Amino acid sequence: MATTVNITNSFKGTDKKELFLEIYKQADTLNKNLITVSTGVIGSYYLPTLSFSPEMRLVSGCGWNPTGTATLAEKEIIVKKYEFSSELCKEQFYKTFQAQNEGLFSAHAEVPQTIEEAFLSLMISAIGEKIDYEIWQGAGTTHSFSGLIPQFVADSTVQKVAGATAISVSNVTAEMSKLDDLVIPELDGANDLVWVVSRNVAKAYKKAQNSMGINTTVGDKELDYMGTRLEVVNGLPNNFMAVYEVKNLHLACGIGREEEEIRVTDSDAVNFDGILKYQAKLLAAVGYVDGSRIAIYKG
Repeated sequence: MATTVNITNSFKGTDKKELFLEIYKQADTLNKNLITVSTGVIGSYYLPTLSFSPEMRLVSGCGWNPTGTATLAEKEIIVKKYEFSSELCKEQFYKTFQAQNEGLFSAHAEVPQTIEEAFLSLMISAIGEKIDYEIWQGAGTTHSFSGLIPQFVADSTVQKVAGATAISVSNVTAEMSKLDDLVIPELDGANDLVWVVSRNVAKAYKKAQNSMGINTTVGDKELDYMGTRLEVVNGLPNNFMAVYEVKNLHLACGIGREEEEIRVTDSDAVNFDGILKYQAKLLAAVGYVDGSRIAIYKG
């Protein structure tokens, strides 16, 4: 049996819940609080929506005469288990990490002291970025999430800009205005309303603001559109924008469940093969409640 490595430096022990939290924090969508997260989920997860249509009537005497209509609906998303696994040969890293034995890194907590810690750090970052991609662009095939963008495109209730095109400095404000025009009036002023845009859209928007004298090229600036928060998300494809309420989008995941695992194992201790292996297993799915309260631009 291979020896499991205990990580005791910057990751505060081997608590897998803490490690999975670190992984999810690497995803822009979660780190920037752009989606509602439910933890400890396995199997079917239901997103409830409650609507009420009030009707007024004249009171005439005693009695109970309900006239309004309340509707409770549930949308199901299926949480599935996914696996990440890989390995590397430690031999090529020995010169770098032999300094551990000499204590050269002890004063610098940000520098991994072992190959295992460096590998774990890389694994956390890479998986987090992959999750961000899958949240939005997952194709719904055997080995991927059913991502939000494919769900939006297939949903006739989601508001979509017709004739969307590639974004440039010269057209970005006009194209953003087209998307803004599709946002239903009920969302105006919602406290969790947010714009999410791809990196190329954000860059064009900043340059357009600069050309209008609204922004400068010095330093990074927080962005908004007409007073609504605007966030850049690495997991989005080029020329994409969406406007929605955070409470409408959901990530269901298995953080806290025994079914989730994360391991870094040094098989060299038994097999003399110089191989370091990692494996992470997680539970996740994404979905949304009401497509009519979402507007997207897909160029």
